[in-house]
Amino acid sequence: MLRIARYFLVVLFASVSPLAMASGISYVSVETQGTGESQNFAIASALSAAISQVNGATLESEKVLSELMVAVDTESDSQAMSASSSAEVVSQKTKGTVRDYKVLSSQEQDGLWTVVVASRIAKFERSVQSDRLRISVLPFRVDSDSFMPSADKFATDLAALLTQSRRFAVLDRDFEEERQLEMTINTSEDSPTEEMARLGNRLGTDLMVVGTIQDASISTRSTELAGRTLHSATGHFAVSYRIIDAATGQVKFADSWSRTREGASLDSLVSAASEAIGRQIVDGIFPIAVESVSGDLLYLGQGGKSIKTGQKYRLIQLGDAIVDSYTGESLGRQERDVGLIEIIDVQSKVTKARLLKSDVDIAEVFAPAVFVVRLHSESTSQHSSTSPAPPREPPAKSVKEIKEDLESSW
Repeated sequence: MLRIARYFLVVLFASVSPLAMASGISYVSVETQGTGESQNFAIASALSAAISQVNGATLESEKVLSELMVAVDTESDSQAMSASSSAEVVSQKTKGTVRDYKVLSSQEQDGLWTVVVASRIAKFERSVQSDRLRISVLPFRVDSDSFMPSADKFATDLAALLTQSRRFAVLDRDFEEERQLEMTINTSEDSPTEEMARLGNRLGTDLMVVGTIQDASISTRSTELAGRTLHSATGHFAVSYRIIDAATGQVKFADSWSRTREGASLDSLVSAASEAIGRQIVDGIFPIAVESVSGDLLYLGQGGKSIKTGQKYRLIQLGDAIVDSYTGESLGRQERDVGLIEIIDVQSKVTKARLLKSDVDIAEVFAPAVFVVRLHSESTSQHSSTSPAPPREPPAKSVKEIKEDLESSW
């Protein structure tokens, strides 16, 4: 009997679904039916169905019944579990994954058991942010070990900019050891029951940003002038990068950025590169949309450090979709420059701008997902592109639609 219960608990613990990181945990009451060659197998089948019903069908939940059948001692097949004691042990050992269960009915006919089980199953409530398009900035490769500090700063700055755009769920890949340690704490005996439900919820990424730092150096030059030696320093920074579909390995976009500037520090060049590349990624998928209009004030649906007070942006009115005649792929939408705006206040989630000039009465014709803005060339202190920018898609699309249409988005 003990042997059956032990294996039963092990396979149930393994059935926690690998969903996204949970911001909260709730318990859902369900009634499910299971069948099996013994009552124990039937109960396992019912609980497996309950887990699938609450958290979705997964390979892990499907393994519950098959692994139990292999593990259970065939000599004990005819023995039934004690419903009250086994339910308590299941809840303790799984730390709330299966909070409790009760066998409502059980019958055997022609050697086949059928049971109906009422159970309470932990449901992993993901944060709203985790439903965004997921992207991870992986450590960049370097052509020289001396470039490593700049590579680390570049990846960190780029991840920060993408996070502040509030358009992506940016996944961390730098602090895996610390994350694993925290997860280990959640499995300790003195951790709260609900903490176990947070395990197995690591998010998978949709897009990966990878690349190589090709140059990150300072060169010095000495000049003799009127008997004096003058020294000057020039900063050099060059990076190539790719955006890769994590599921297929397909390169969605590739580009490079390089600058050589006299008197510039490496840190300033790295910051300029991360800002330019980050803006290109964000604007390529999610152009900054005008979300509201009040007189000559426009409210933009993005904030953070990538937007700065005093910058000027082109006001663009989106038109009909453009479709490639050969492939049928979306090439974006028609665009018409209709005005110019100036940023007057930047917050973490929203930006306020003043309308400087406009060819249309925006207060009269404004509608959601019709107007976007792009940085004016005069406001761009650092910009470099060796290949065309990604096609722009309308901001009206949901994240789900963007994921489904990722091919044409780039």
